[in-house]
Amino acid sequence: MTSTAAEPSLPPADEALVRAHADALAQLASRYGVSSLRFASPGRLVGHVDDNHDALDVAGFELVARALLGAEIGLFSTAVLSKPNVSPDLVAARPL
Repeated sequence: MTSTAAEPSLPPADEALVRAHADALAQLASRYGVSSLRFASPGRLVGHVDDNHDALDVAGFELVARALLGAEIGLFSTAVLSKPNVSPDLVAARPL
């Protein structure tokens, strides 16, 4: 039986950290087909994912954004906003 060491968890990116890197995040997002980034809550962003991009692009953005911020960050597509029972923080997300 083998065991693997768990990756150390990062703290969620807070609003001050995200806003301090807003320009860099927007540039990174555009490379992955994401625009209109908004801060929802610690560790959570909302953004528009272009039709010709997919979950792999979202994952790619999240990886580079984590490296930039040194903190956990997840991206939710604006498409989730039309789903029933969507989290209120995603609906109330504020533009960066």
